[in-house]
Amino acid sequence: MNYFLPLTCFLFMSLLLAACTSPSDKPAEEQHATPRPARNLLSATELIELSACHDLPCVQLFMKDLSDDFVHAKPGEFANLNQLVVTDTTGDSLAMPMSTFYVTVDAGADWRMAHTLHHKTLSDQLLQEFAAEQFILSDSVYSRKNSGYHYHYRSDRYPGLVLSHIKTFEPWRARGLYYTVTWPCYVFEFSATP
Repeated sequence: MNYFLPLTCFLFMSLLLAACTSPSDKPAEEQHATPRPARNLLSATELIELSACHDLPCVQLFMKDLSDDFVHAKPGEFANLNQLVVTDTTGDSLAMPMSTFYVTVDAGADWRMAHTLHHKTLSDQLLQEFAAEQFILSDSVYSRKNSGYHYHYRSDRYPGLVLSHIKTFEPWRARGLYYTVTWPCYVFEFSATP
């Protein structure tokens, strides 16, 4: 009977160890992990819808539904929860949100909304979405203020709306991430024409 005791202890310990390392525990661990945001940027359709907003409460209400993907940092500042690493002009690597969305909150300032992307592939993706909405290049102009070319797009589907796109180092002066910019930013803005 004494020879059964070591064997029983060995079997019990083996079963206990197997239960502790069972693959069935992994889904429970995964359930506790924070899910990654589903999107890196606002879509062309969302930006078109946001262009109808003319005040901060309208924008906040719209962005509330996107709170799984964007954090409301400060009034008028929304940052994507996915991050990427960009290389600045000095060769340093910087971690930052994939994109940001800013609106004017300063008293007396003209109303402005800007969606800024921090990678060319994201910019190209959004330009393709706008092309699918039939936005075509209408003109371009060099801006000394932003040190880059503003490309203007219009669509017969959305009369009166002008989409502006620029690659710049000055996307939004002295706001949030943009106090000192040393990496290229891709900015999308809408303006209305009479």
